[in-house]
Amino acid sequence: MELSGDQCYGFQGILGPETTLNLDVMVVYADAAPSLAGSTIMLTILALITFGLRVYCRLSRRSWGTEDWIMSAAMIPFAVLVAGCIGGAFSGIGAKNATLAKPGNEKYSAEGKKFFLIFEVGYCAAIIPIKLSISWMLIRVAQGRKAYLYVQYVVIATFVSMNFIALIFILTNCIPVEAAWSAKALANGGHCKPSYVLADVYYACTAVNIVTDWITAFLPVPLLWNVQINRNTKISIVGLMGLGIFASLSACVRLKYTVALTNQNDYLYGVADVVIWGFAENSIGMIVGNVATLRPLLRVLRDRKTSDYKNYHQSPGYSSHRTGGMMNSRNYELNENVKGLNHMTTTSAIDHNPRGSLSDGDSQKEILDNGQRPGEADIVVSRQIHVVYN
Repeated sequence: MELSGDQCYGFQGILGPETTLNLDVMVVYADAAPSLAGSTIMLTILALITFGLRVYCRLSRRSWGTEDWIMSAAMIPFAVLVAGCIGGAFSGIGAKNATLAKPGNEKYSAEGKKFFLIFEVGYCAAIIPIKLSISWMLIRVAQGRKAYLYVQYVVIATFVSMNFIALIFILTNCIPVEAAWSAKALANGGHCKPSYVLADVYYACTAVNIVTDWITAFLPVPLLWNVQINRNTKISIVGLMGLGIFASLSACVRLKYTVALTNQNDYLYGVADVVIWGFAENSIGMIVGNVATLRPLLRVLRDRKTSDYKNYHQSPGYSSHRTGGMMNSRNYELNENVKGLNHMTTTSAIDHNPRGSLSDGDSQKEILDNGQRPGEADIVVSRQIHVVYN
């Protein structure tokens, strides 16, 4: 490895702010690039971990549903988004013009713009299935309640349409597409729309995503208001779905930096914040959508650590057997009262039938049915039989 004064400006965070390397493959990793790479890697790891837990939880309980397929499909454009962010962090995005002007770094001005286009495409393509998966979960909860269904259908139609329009605009903003980063393509007759047009599309798309995020986050409140579950469970479900507000907060912050799209001075340095917060909006949305399906898994882990759960299965007078995945128990009490020639025998039979095996593909039904500790949400059928002997 041979050190060279101005051949490339790379690995600033590792080797120092003025260190350059003479490598066969050179990168630009300076200014705001370390923040972009670090945030992308951290959020990607969290998103992949929660997705893996989601797959395990749903498959192990045989409750794989439509929203799981949608979130799985979102992993493809999400991978494109990750590639655009990480690739851009090492190829010019986040670098100031002074850094790009160093000898050997000139090409990264075009490379950074190319990766920014990849980010834009990945952002619009990934956010549609991510938001759709979360909305579909609410549709399952709201089945039978037409008002809530219509609200969610309008939300879905709005953000799908807006993001699809933005995606088409991004791909047609420059004709040919190479003109978005290639000066040679522009010189050969290519052209792009004015920069403020792209900024306006970003403003409209971001505004729609923010509004729909807030509607989706607060929709569970009236939806669960009259559901017969305990208050703590209601609060936990609403709080879980309300985490989507964090995704909308990322969009709000991104609005502040969207003005950088019209800034021709230090363009790639300015759009780094747009990329950071745009990726955060998608990744947080994916994390929230995944975590919302993990309540059964978290409940099992909680129950294993509580003495109540152990005592429930070892309590005196309790017997159980499994038949076809269901758990049945019967307790019998026999009292005999004798008075003269009359004998009265009272027998009480209790059929205890909790949901021992769930195969419901509806994640939200599962959340509502299993929000309590064992025994709290069970169905109890009681029968009394009076026999009188004369």
